Amino acid sequence: MRISDFIARTIAQRRALVWCGVGVLIIFCVAILVTSLRLDSEVFNVLPARFSSVQGLKIYDRDFEQTRELTFALLCNPNDVDKLEEFAPVFAERLRQQPWCARVLAGSPMATPDGIRDLQSIAVPLLLNLEPHVFDETMLILQPEKIRDRLHRLRQLIEAGSPRPEFELSFDPLGLIAPALKPFAESTVIEQEQPLTSPDRNMRIFLVVTNQTTVSAFECQRLMRRVNEFRATAAEGWEGAPLQVLVTGRPAFVSEISLSMRYDVVATLLGSVVLVGIIFFAGFRRWLPLAGMAFCLLLSCLVALTAGQLLFGQLSMISVAFCAILVGLGVDFAILSIGRYHQARADGQPHQQAIATSVAKLGRAIFFGALTTAVGFLALVLSGAMSFSQLGVLIAIGIFIAGLFMCSILFLFVRERHGAVQHDWLFEVVKNYVRWTVHKPVPMLISSSVVLLLLTAIGFSPVPPLRFEASTRSLQPKNIRASRVLEKIMHKMPVRWEPVLAIVRGENPQELHDYWQKISAHWRQLRTAGKIKNFSTPAALCPSPNWMQANRQRLSAINFQAARAMLEETLDAEGFSRDSFEPAFTLLDDLQHVGDQNASLPNWRTQLPESSSWWFLVDRYFGRDPSLTTGFVTTNQRVATHAQSQELERTLPVAGVAMILSGWSYALADLQPWSHHQLLIISALMAIFDISLLALLYRDLRLWLIQVITLAFGIGAMIASMKLLHVNLNLLNVLSFRLVLAIGVDYGIYVVLVWQKTREIEHDVAGVVKPVLLAGLTAVSGFGSLALARNPALTGLGIACAIGIFWSLVATIFFTLPAMAALNSKAPEANAQRPKDHQEAIQKRR
Repeated sequence: MRISDFIARTIAQRRALVWCGVGVLIIFCVAILVTSLRLDSEVFNVLPARFSSVQGLKIYDRDFEQTRELTFALLCNPNDVDKLEEFAPVFAERLRQQPWCARVLAGSPMATPDGIRDLQSIAVPLLLNLEPHVFDETMLILQPEKIRDRLHRLRQLIEAGSPRPEFELSFDPLGLIAPALKPFAESTVIEQEQPLTSPDRNMRIFLVVTNQTTVSAFECQRLMRRVNEFRATAAEGWEGAPLQVLVTGRPAFVSEISLSMRYDVVATLLGSVVLVGIIFFAGFRRWLPLAGMAFCLLLSCLVALTAGQLLFGQLSMISVAFCAILVGLGVDFAILSIGRYHQARADGQPHQQAIATSVAKLGRAIFFGALTTAVGFLALVLSGAMSFSQLGVLIAIGIFIAGLFMCSILFLFVRERHGAVQHDWLFEVVKNYVRWTVHKPVPMLISSSVVLLLLTAIGFSPVPPLRFEASTRSLQPKNIRASRVLEKIMHKMPVRWEPVLAIVRGENPQELHDYWQKISAHWRQLRTAGKIKNFSTPAALCPSPNWMQANRQRLSAINFQAARAMLEETLDAEGFSRDSFEPAFTLLDDLQHVGDQNASLPNWRTQLPESSSWWFLVDRYFGRDPSLTTGFVTTNQRVATHAQSQELERTLPVAGVAMILSGWSYALADLQPWSHHQLLIISALMAIFDISLLALLYRDLRLWLIQVITLAFGIGAMIASMKLLHVNLNLLNVLSFRLVLAIGVDYGIYVVLVWQKTREIEHDVAGVVKPVLLAGLTAVSGFGSLALARNPALTGLGIACAIGIFWSLVATIFFTLPAMAALNSKAPEANAQRPKDHQEAIQKRR
């Protein structure tokens, strides 16, 4: 028994058994998803993971405290800048009182007594971490005569009216703290350049570290709900024009992007279902098969989603958008199956035999159509991006499942007793076109060839160029409030562009210290040579146990008693209050204590208060694991090309130091060759696969050449349309070319395989061209619905694929069909051989 007869008999005679099997499948899939489904909202998974620059972005995003940081901005009317200065401390205090707030930075720590006291608390470990010869020079300050001369000089300056000596005495009475902080100040110069007030003074910035335990999508959503509740009341007490309370940061982005992804899944799926349903109903004007098609497609999505969860364990929220694409592609099989079934019923076949005929006539074409489409999407695995790899696997699984269901379960929704469509205007139009094309193929062949050749010439010519967009904007979700706030802040404070990150890990403190000393010396030479603009490193905060031990031994040679006595004597002589100099006495006591070889070496991490504002600066450089660090390099120009990233890769690293260079701009520039590789090499491999498969299927050189030319026309017209419509390529929609090659070739396969085997060309070819037309339109609708997505990666991919599939459909109907008719001289005779009484019987039934 043929497979088609087995399927037809099972569907027609054992409907209850089939429904039971479907029910068991649904229960199994739902149970798996309910118990184990996990969605990953990691933004960087849309980029290929094998690049070190992408790995660096993930490391910095995952392991550094900036992932828990929010940036608040107060924006007022230009006439209210003085009121903003008065309101800023009130707002900062309200922030500190929030239960989700751990720390707040409202201004420079040096401008507050707490900030000064915090620096004084870590002076001893920073002093011990100086180079030994610098430490020796610094300790000369504790000679009694130098203490006396310093305090006498500062007294004279105070009496002369200078305000600086008073600050110097309160911050650094002995003159030891400034040398200790000099390496720290030099290595963090980039961060110190970032202001918290805009030049026109109508924007104030507040940095907040939250106490959230994780940065998962749901945790960030909960946090942002609480933050937005605070924003609603934060401006109470403000007098003047409305005050804008803005917020951005990693938690805000994750919250909005995850919600945007949820919207994308719902909007694109509903949009695809509605558009596809309209096209299906317009073609067949039956509700029950439409419901069956929707059921089979949703069941295919359910099975594919379950299989993906079992394969990957965690699914990217971008990959979940495969449902919209699968609806647009899987409906092709429904249209072909139902169309051929209706044609068989119109020819007088009973229900079971019509099912068998539909499966027998188009089962092979559906299988190979699913194969080429699945291979095209499986090729996304070669992209190296987890999100798109999952997307490709899910669609490949779903498309095969959809092909199986459309040749079986779909017929459960077709009534055995149904009335024939009284007047199928679309079929009549298609039939008349096929009849005219078969008898007079030359006019259509010439017209379509001229148009398609012109578009192909435009597509493959260098003028106009197909622009490539390699910027963060091409990957940034649309209408994200956190993104708009960030742009507004950057517009108000355009201090510098994004720096290049250099991530370094040390096995132990000494190794980490040595690494950053080498890096700082090398980058200092690059800055002197003009190859970089500036740099910032954690070198001063990476302790060297060797230096600290050596410097501690030197402390034993210092007479702290004499220094203390001279300090007391000079304070009395100059009229200073001893209470004001308490930090100086504490510093002498701490140094004397550290000089004891039995005492443990001090650690600035334990001495810096947890609530200190200086942690905002420290956390820029150190991950949660103190051995994981990063430095920053500002370039002379914004990194925008691969050549720039390559030059930085050659110049920034230091021999013997494992370093990962990263940063958004740097990573996107680094990925440009990968994107070109996806466009050219992988698309070429997909074309070779299609060409080889067509040769195996057709085994006719003429038909093979026609199909190859059709593919070339489709891609050429696609590129020309993108040029003329100003649709730019980006790092991700270059994947569309391989998908168009995989999907576009299906339409030719459907038509050519029927052409090869039929004896009634007009009848059978018209019967397949109508479903192909509807299938192409639904595929365009499925991909076009991705334009509703807020994620530009999905939007760009959908628009490019919709354009390419449209032109592949046009080339198949208006070039492939007349080209085959022109080469097939027996076409008119084949139609003439059709039994006259059979034609009359069909006409009578219609």
